[in-house]
Amino acid sequence: MLNNLNKLTQDLSLKFPNSSLLQDIQLIKEVNTMQHIKINFKESLEEMVNKYQKLKSPSITCGILTYNEERCIKRCLNSIINEFDEIIIIDSLSTDNTVGIIKQHFPNTKLIFENWINDFSFHRNKIINLASTDWIYFIDADNTYDIKNKGKAKRIAKLLDFLKIKCVVSPIITEHNGHIYTDTRRLFSLKNNLLFTGKVHEEPIFIDKTIPNNITVNIYVHHDGYNPKIVNQITKNKRNIELTKQMINIEPKNPKWLFFYARELEQGNKDSTLIKNVLLEGIELYNSIPDKHYYLDTMLLLCKILFQTNDFKKLNELLKLLEQNFPNCSDITYYKTALIFLDIQLKAKKLINYLQINLDNPEENKYSLINSTNDHIKYTMLKLHFFLGEWDQSIDIYRNLKSREIQKEFLEYANNLKEKLNEI
Repeated sequence: MLNNLNKLTQDLSLKFPNSSLLQDIQLIKEVNTMQHIKINFKESLEEMVNKYQKLKSPSITCGILTYNEERCIKRCLNSIINEFDEIIIIDSLSTDNTVGIIKQHFPNTKLIFENWINDFSFHRNKIINLASTDWIYFIDADNTYDIKNKGKAKRIAKLLDFLKIKCVVSPIITEHNGHIYTDTRRLFSLKNNLLFTGKVHEEPIFIDKTIPNNITVNIYVHHDGYNPKIVNQITKNKRNIELTKQMINIEPKNPKWLFFYARELEQGNKDSTLIKNVLLEGIELYNSIPDKHYYLDTMLLLCKILFQTNDFKKLNELLKLLEQNFPNCSDITYYKTALIFLDIQLKAKKLINYLQINLDNPEENKYSLINSTNDHIKYTMLKLHFFLGEWDQSIDIYRNLKSREIQKEFLEYANNLKEKLNEI
């Protein structure tokens, strides 16, 4: 009897490599790590494959919240058209041409009007209550659904229904700067009684308040809503800070809200001591509860603050703890390397001071076999300043060099660097 998703994938790969069941399973990212996703089938593998082949796909609603989205709503809706059985839009009384665009170009969408009450979950849950399908997928108005996704949402929904896996599904969202989010929780079955919670940074959870398993799939979405050239980040940040503070008051024992509060403060360039204290409070709460969602993110944001405030002793302590518990986190390697690089820079400055002392005492008539003018020492200092990005000091030393050969050597190096930079 098969008991987990990873084992099912392995068996299908050996015996039914061309089956639609295997092809749909392969839409799941890192399925080889899915030992924790349990399944329970008494049928033979062949019976499963045949049964799945005949199964119809469930219906899916696509939900969208809008307010003054005339810049992007047409692009968003064009990207999802014909992918879902119904599209429900709740518009919070837009004052621009958002509604006009929807009515003119997408008359078959269900357009509902609702006053904005500073609660994202309230509006998302209203769409859930209005949906007439088996599943629901949420997309933001500033998102674009990749053309390569054709049919994937239905295949994923069919697969998870067939395997009786209760979970939320995360598409892969790519930001304007190339950063990728894989824990986005946008697609789920309406039969599982999931509702959103949180006035901001909302996520779907079960009625009993437990957090569902997350499965990331090869559905690709593009997002430009955090692009500072497009969106007023100051206004967005102020709103998120206020809503997150409200959630802290509502759920004071939930460390998730402390993480997001600290993140919003950091993005708003607020006091680093306040941010650090909020994060430390969040970590203390995590130590007393089993749910570790956002725990790693909390620790990593604290690493960033400690590095920025030159608290390297505490940063090293935190990195050791992270290395033990999250050995596959590349940010640990980054911070360890950054600390080593910082140490190298400090040593370079010490070397410059050491060499400068030698130059500041000409009366001692120090002997040199290499160069009696001390140009070799000056050139070493020049290269150290250059390494540190101290361009003015480098140029001053270059101009004081007596050796034309050394000047020529440095110019060749600088010109080669310039040529390479021009290729970028």
